[in-house]
Amino acid sequence: MSRRGERGMALVGVLVVLAFLGALAAALVLAATTEMGIAANYREATETLYAAEAGVAFVMQEVAAIETWDEVASTGGESTFVDGPVEGIRSIGVVALDLAVATEALNSTMPAGPGGDPAWVPYAFGRLQDLTPPGAGQSPLYVVVWVANHATSSDPSMRGALSILGQAYGPRGSRRAVEVIVEKADTFSVRRRSWRQWP
Repeated sequence: MSRRGERGMALVGVLVVLAFLGALAAALVLAATTEMGIAANYREATETLYAAEAGVAFVMQEVAAIETWDEVASTGGESTFVDGPVEGIRSIGVVALDLAVATEALNSTMPAGPGGDPAWVPYAFGRLQDLTPPGAGQSPLYVVVWVANHATSSDPSMRGALSILGQAYGPRGSRRAVEVIVEKADTFSVRRRSWRQWP
């Protein structure tokens, strides 16, 4: 074989090795990017769960001091934690949240009591950063807390109870919810009857 042929074979060999190394580098970059995305989604899912629990805890404290829960669950936005009227779109990253539509969907898919009564009413809603103390950091999460009063429930064991459902929305589309059913323990406190996490 001539020297020219040997150089051509060496060039082809070098090009094959370079192509292999380039493909390997691209695969490593793709794997690292995918892992970072999975970690970010997991972190956001965990944060949204804690944010939903924080919203529920806030509302539990707020309703504990209210003598009767009839008005609490009759009109939306009765809490001290609201970012405006119930109507309108809230933007949370890639999520566009319409509270009226979300409430209607919640009432049609996951009623608060047997037989579809009572109806969920949006009670508290806003950005998590507005619920936390100053200096706690900026959070892009949005929290909505719905309530449902079981005073006239068709299930006698539920009468006197209040369902509180907190749902948090993350900027990447993550969503977690927690439901707590409470009843009055005394004038200024409530007792938790049940707790469950919604997917």
